[in-house]
Amino acid sequence: MATLTPKMLVDRIWNERLRLVTFFVVGISSLGLNLGLYALLSRVIWPAGPRTLENAIVVVIVTAANFEANRHFTFAKQRSVGAVFRFGMVAVFAMALNSLLFWIGHAVLGMYDLLVIIMVTAVIAFFTFASHRLFTFHDHPWRHVRRLRRRDSQDGPPLQ
Repeated sequence: MATLTPKMLVDRIWNERLRLVTFFVVGISSLGLNLGLYALLSRVIWPAGPRTLENAIVVVIVTAANFEANRHFTFAKQRSVGAVFRFGMVAVFAMALNSLLFWIGHAVLGMYDLLVIIMVTAVIAFFTFASHRLFTFHDHPWRHVRRLRRRDSQDGPPLQ
């Protein structure tokens, strides 16, 4: 099994620099759209609504726009049913995590809702980039899963 050295990690990040910059630009645009739609919904259209639900509604809308932007600009892949399905899987998990973190930040900790959105977006960005790069827009997305299974089977039975 090959180990990942710090130099290998830096080389991988350097090779991904254009994708990372594009992902960052798309992410900042999505954050602006998220904040704008959330402010419109929570402050103008439905001011008495539950903030967590309002955030979840906006996240669904922004996620659809984010898919198209990342597919077109960041990962430059043709749309396929598999990519849409995999994006949906990642998006559902990311939305659940987003809603949970928003609820914790706003409802439990009492933080200002727009600040929570910015903080949660920063956390979710790392997860979504890695997921989309290695899974959603990857030519062989299940390769990593098969590799892990092979490695586990070579290591022998799991310890009890």
